Amino acid sequence: MFYDPIESVAKGATEGALSWTEGFIRDLASKFRDRKLAFIQDRETIERVKELYHSGELSFYKEYIEDKKTLFLLKMGLTLRSLSKENEEERRNILRWKIFNKYKIAGLHIAQFVENGILNRYIGILVGEVSSVDELKKDIKDVLDNIEKHVLFVTAEDEEEDVIKNTKTVITSHTPMIFIVSGISSAAETVRNCEERLKESLIDYELEKISSGEKENLFFKRILPPKVT
Repeated sequence: MFYDPIESVAKGATEGALSWTEGFIRDLASKFRDRKLAFIQDRETIERVKELYHSGELSFYKEYIEDKKTLFLLKMGLTLRSLSKENEEERRNILRWKIFNKYKIAGLHIAQFVENGILNRYIGILVGEVSSVDELKKDIKDVLDNIEKHVLFVTAEDEEEDVIKNTKTVITSHTPMIFIVSGISSAAETVRNCEERLKESLIDYELEKISSGEKENLFFKRILPPKVT
């Protein structure tokens, strides 16, 4: 059972004036955080999330992302990756399902954007293309707010023909500057099998491939015409 921080504060108030010390505020913040994580319903997974609150990667994302819900989903992505590295597949799958139930497919895809190691490389590509920090923040927000226009997450059930068709459909409809085809575990093999055919079809894009263990990420970057001087 998860304890209710609101009820706890109310009870404390009836027993006397609260002492707003630094320790009390820190404790209160921790209780609110526990309540936010209650949907996970697994103490070990919750502790894993807490361990990642101060990770270097998350601190980096905080420099460019302000929305608290988005940052929370990025934490979920880091947790999914951590569980995968530790071969805790059952916990990982349960957490994925709970994220989907609470935040729907878009929320799960934002988490997967981090889990699959895409976001950090995506930012790295953007850094070379933008002219200011504000523009970088805007572009990151755009991809996270409209993730279906920028990434195709391939599942184990997807056929190669579907991957190719869906990739071409999204790119034709939205012409993103960067489009990613991503697969993990058995889906990574499907992505690899589609690579050559996608390269041949997407003539206005150049490919950067990032392979890592069970992950396969294809970054298609739109080729821009040379600037007229």
